[in-house]
Amino acid sequence: MNAATETDRALVDRVAKGDRAAVRLLFMRHHARIYRFVARQTGSEMMADDIANEVFLELWKQAPGFEGRSEVSTWLL
Repeated sequence: MNAATETDRALVDRVAKGDRAAVRLLFMRHHARIYRFVARQTGSEMMADDIANEVFLELWKQAPGFEGRSEVSTWLL
């Protein structure tokens, strides 16, 4: 399976095992959406950038706890 077809859930499983490349792929797929969401909520581009980056730090820490009861994109938001 190549990176373009690998599911977000499979990538989170890889992140849970310490795979940094999987974090980068999820970042590329979801950062813009998270950034836009946070920017709308806060009205601050600088804050949105900081928070969006924090989301991926938390992904790294919390991936082993992902239960798959939602889509990864929803979980990240």
